[in-house]
Amino acid sequence: MPNYKVFNEFTDPLAIVDPPLQASQDGAFFTVSTGPVSVAANGFLALQLIVPANVSRTVYIARFLGGSSVNTTIDFFFNATFAATGTTLAVVNGNAGISRASNTSSRFITQTTDPTTGGARLNSIIQPGGPLVVELDGRFIVPSGPAARTFYVRMANNTNQTNLLAANISFWEAPSSGTS
Repeated sequence: MPNYKVFNEFTDPLAIVDPPLQASQDGAFFTVSTGPVSVAANGFLALQLIVPANVSRTVYIARFLGGSSVNTTIDFFFNATFAATGTTLAVVNGNAGISRASNTSSRFITQTTDPTTGGARLNSIIQPGGPLVVELDGRFIVPSGPAARTFYVRMANNTNQTNLLAANISFWEAPSSGTS
């Protein structure tokens, strides 16, 4: 006699939900975007996502979307910063039906010299122009700790002309599982 309890998935289905989808349904998936920004010849655009100290939340980077009109270098860093104030950006909940705010903050800057201070470079990408999608699926993780931590994107205009750039980070937040 067949064992329907083991083999019949109709009565006991296995369902797996992607963490970003579940986070979005729970109101814990967020995006931040610079929008299109004009960057001077050989200039820089830096986007910083800041996880404040001691918030007991961990940020999982889901995706980077970016683009440029011509040749650009894109670098990802942990814990880099820039000294200037920069422009504050809204961190937007990916679920329009939930008003939960992110625990993070974000800002960006454009300037002719590299604004980057410190940090550990994770990746470096040469983009010849056009859109770029980097699916990270939570592989870059920024936990809250005793000091603020950052996920930082630097885009360098590799041309001697003005370049239109855009940088977008999508991420989800979850309760921290322990001390970090």
